[in-house]
Amino acid sequence: MVSAEKFGWVDRRRSDCSVGWDRRRNQTRRLGDAKMTRELADWFHRYRWWPWAFMLLVLPPLMWPVTFWFDVNSVSVASAPAGSSLHMTVDREIKRPFRGSWQTTIRQWDGSGWVTRCNAQGASNYRPDSKYPRDLSLQWWTDGQCHPIPHGRYKITTTWVIGDIEWMPEKTITVDSNVFEVL
Repeated sequence: MVSAEKFGWVDRRRSDCSVGWDRRRNQTRRLGDAKMTRELADWFHRYRWWPWAFMLLVLPPLMWPVTFWFDVNSVSVASAPAGSSLHMTVDREIKRPFRGSWQTTIRQWDGSGWVTRCNAQGASNYRPDSKYPRDLSLQWWTDGQCHPIPHGRYKITTTWVIGDIEWMPEKTITVDSNVFEVL
């Protein structure tokens, strides 16, 4: 035996010399030889179905997209003169009931970029049979928190956070409106 092998240095390019921390010290015990390890391996082999059952029952609901509950296609606001009500059209579908929170940010164009003009937030219960008011206005949309709006070009960003669903992380959906003007 070469002296380098006695001190634990092994040429790893050789195929006739075993490499490994324990084998360098002339120990041949393997991981599966221990009694507890063998019993554990047998248990995992006997009950090998449970990780798959866990993955099939628990993980798919965690991976469901936000559109499983709520889908928003568009938010559009009609331009209007200053001081009048800004009328909105929202195309959304509530597919399942949930409790969620919403945040609305109104941004104004200042010539070089979008500047936040107003933030509104709240929480609501959402049901599939819920309808908007006949005259949907920006004042209703922001719960009266962002009214009135002065002259300028604007756009609205609304974010819904679906929470309070057992075993689910929060789901978020964000939609931007069209650019509209207050004349």
